[in-house]
Amino acid sequence: MATYTLSYILTTYNKLPYLKQVLERLMAARQEDEEIVVADGGSKDGTAEYLQSLYAAGQIQQFISERDKGEAHGFNKCMLMAQGEIIKLITDDDAFYYPAIRESKQFMLAHPEIDVLSGNTGLIQLENLAQATIYEDVANNFRRWLDSKEVVWMIGLPFLIRRKSLAITGLFHTGVVQVDTEFTYRITSLNVNLAWSTAMLSVRIENPQSNFRVMNQRAGRSASDLEADRMRFYYDKSIGDSFQDFVRYKSGWIEMLKAPIRPIKRRLFEVFKWEQYNGNQTVPTGYDSSNIISGESMEKMINKAFKVADEFMENYNKTHTVEYLYRKDEVKKVL
Repeated sequence: MATYTLSYILTTYNKLPYLKQVLERLMAARQEDEEIVVADGGSKDGTAEYLQSLYAAGQIQQFISERDKGEAHGFNKCMLMAQGEIIKLITDDDAFYYPAIRESKQFMLAHPEIDVLSGNTGLIQLENLAQATIYEDVANNFRRWLDSKEVVWMIGLPFLIRRKSLAITGLFHTGVVQVDTEFTYRITSLNVNLAWSTAMLSVRIENPQSNFRVMNQRAGRSASDLEADRMRFYYDKSIGDSFQDFVRYKSGWIEMLKAPIRPIKRRLFEVFKWEQYNGNQTVPTGYDSSNIISGESMEKMINKAFKVADEFMENYNKTHTVEYLYRKDEVKKVL
């Protein structure tokens, strides 16, 4: 029997100002039947000393600080250390809504056939706190998997994973940067039973140290797109090695042909006032941009960003009904 109902697992590396914001909220939200497990990748900014003080005070239950081989390696160590029945991923520079996480935990405890639960995620940029983006494409991807078992990508921030289900999902791939993209392509290609909460469980706070932003600083085509394509071509068995599949999916020719047509198409839709897709929905957070202070310290900017994210998630969840979407006819797996 699991020692805890839930293990919050968190990896970090040289992000102490962000980490303090994350852990402050997590420690305040943690319940007696939950634990916090942290893997520090050998930070040089005082993170190890900070974690040691929290551990000595009993505010975190397990931690390790040593050089590792990236985020996936750190998460894998945490997964193997975790004692909870459910594992909740926490990142060191993003915001999470713990009331909705606790409800999702209870749903998973009541439905032992569910291996992994995901949910809605938002995005706020550190440089623009006045608006948030809602990842509607991820919600649509889940519904595509739910309806037709398509192999899809999703964001890992909201994930809750049943610890016993690691036997079928596997750990994280240590050879990729976009750990969650690879993991979700993998599990949606397997006999894994997923569920979705319509609550807003997390918000990405994109910042200069974000893995995604750092990765795409390379020249040429987006490095993240290239890596994601390699993952999709491996896991999606509907994409074969035929010449037709090469032209349609792998060559890039289709996108090259579409690129000059898109502005014309968009203008045509505007003239005739036809409904058109404009990407993920962007909504105001309620933050007054006039509050931005020139030359403000990074620490104060980070503090503001987390407060805006907290309020955004709380307001979203107050005004939206929470539902759980999943396949009710899946056969329970014996692990």
